[in-house]
Amino acid sequence: MAEYVVSVMSRDRAGIVAAVSGAIVGLGGNITHLSQTVLRGYFTIILSVESEADIDTEELRSAIEKTGAPGEFEVGVLPYKEVASAPSAGTERFVLTVRCRDRKGIIHDISRTLAERHINIDDFYAYVRDAELIMILEIGVAPGTELTALNADIDALARRTNISASLQHADIFRATTELQAVLRLGDKR
Repeated sequence: MAEYVVSVMSRDRAGIVAAVSGAIVGLGGNITHLSQTVLRGYFTIILSVESEADIDTEELRSAIEKTGAPGEFEVGVLPYKEVASAPSAGTERFVLTVRCRDRKGIIHDISRTLAERHINIDDFYAYVRDAELIMILEIGVAPGTELTALNADIDALARRTNISASLQHADIFRATTELQAVLRLGDKR
């Protein structure tokens, strides 16, 4: 079984996922994992593709590019290589939320604080609204990590940089966040 990791970026429009997936199916491939988002009007997708037959990476890249207008898609294709141990294997999931006035360097400050404790960021969402930066990071915390020390690092960063930050176990974050959303829907009746 041949496997590939594919990324595509372009200006957003309807039909891109259909075009990309059609090119992959046309070459005998199957999409096994997919993450897609639109950021400030730009579409991005990364996906994992498997195929019973080897597909030349250039052939796969070209087939996807041809489904868009000339020069519309930026496509990257890499052969997938098994990772012996993913950075987040065997970790507990936590969610770090941060709010602050937008300023240069705050994303670096947060990511550096986590990197210094060897904590991997698995998913990161950030946006600026009315000059306020809102970040949601899903992180993998290895067994044995001192959560008290991690919280102290985050609290120290918050004091030093004037941010509001909260670290919660992912299960608690999801339960309280989803429950609150359902409760708010009920209030609208």
